[in-house]
Amino acid sequence: MHWIRLLCLLLLLLNGFLVWKILAHEQGWDSYQELRNRRDVLVTQIAATEEINLDLSREIRRLTTDHEYVASVVRVEMHYLRPNEVLYIPQNETFRRLP
Repeated sequence: MHWIRLLCLLLLLLNGFLVWKILAHEQGWDSYQELRNRRDVLVTQIAATEEINLDLSREIRRLTTDHEYVASVVRVEMHYLRPNEVLYIPQNETFRRLP
């Protein structure tokens, strides 16, 4: 019977030590919350990067397969003209398309 009390006391002391380690120690709860916040930020960044990657993959696929799209991109971004086509450049800055 005496050894059961000793074992219970030892287990209570162990539980107290573990609670102290989790809550009060420098690598305890605050550290866990900080790591969790950093993980959440990284997950958000990864999701944004994957979305950009998907958009770029679609753009690459479209540039390699759709010749009409390539022609339109060249016309808009490089200001190329088709034969007998006139380019109008507006003087007002609000009508200009920014790249």
